[in-house]
Amino acid sequence: MFHRRRELGAVIAIAVTYSVFTYLNRAFLTWATFGGILTIAAEIGTITIGEGVLMVSGEFDLSVGSNFTFSAIVLGMLLKAAVPAALSVITVLGMAGLIGLLNGLITVRTRIPSFITTLGTLFFWNGMALWVTGGWPISFIAPLPVLNVLGNSTPSPASSLHVSAAWWAVAAVIFWIMLEKTRYGNWVYGTGGKTEAARAIGVPVDRVKLINFTICGLLAGLAGALQLGRMMSISPVRSGLELEAIASAVVGGVSLFGGIGTVLGMILGTIALASI
Repeated sequence: MFHRRRELGAVIAIAVTYSVFTYLNRAFLTWATFGGILTIAAEIGTITIGEGVLMVSGEFDLSVGSNFTFSAIVLGMLLKAAVPAALSVITVLGMAGLIGLLNGLITVRTRIPSFITTLGTLFFWNGMALWVTGGWPISFIAPLPVLNVLGNSTPSPASSLHVSAAWWAVAAVIFWIMLEKTRYGNWVYGTGGKTEAARAIGVPVDRVKLINFTICGLLAGLAGALQLGRMMSISPVRSGLELEAIASAVVGGVSLFGGIGTVLGMILGTIALASI
């Protein structure tokens, strides 16, 4: 394998955070609190998985926050226009994946660093979000069935845990299997850790990066859909999610230089930051 485990830092951060807050307030350490933290963490955690996988392959995507916002806005507009729910969700996820793929194509074909490429697309999609909404949020007064499925429903009326956390868990399992149990996972670690060596032994480095950019974009779009479902509203001026995702990945042991990181670490890093 091309990586070593570094999740211990996130585990320590979680333990210290919970110990301090429990000492200050005995009511902090409850299932309701933990369920609320998981719910809050679900959207940023979904983005972090995509960002983290891309970082392991040696690239960044600073446009995930604007992709998140624009995808949620487009989904809201499609649902308000009475487009069938399944078609709306599939369309938005496909669009989000294409946004990620576009970032990858520019980066891979032009050799412009992904930091610069995605910084530019960050501003572009932020501008698009403001343009299509006129600066106004997209909101729903009554929850649609698709919004309940995406994030608004809970196991019980008194529960603080929303179904969006389950979608995060599904994404985590899928990409844990991909990184840990498949040849493609080894390609990802090789691409980020020893790029030229990986290329020399036949790893399709450019294709790996394109796929990971697409995954990153798709998960940003999914996270946007989850937040629209949970909050029944999305603002076109939401910002900062890209830095939260990168920070969560790094706290969970993902290297800024590529080649190191696990999905478990990404989850723990997200929970650690969401707990603060």
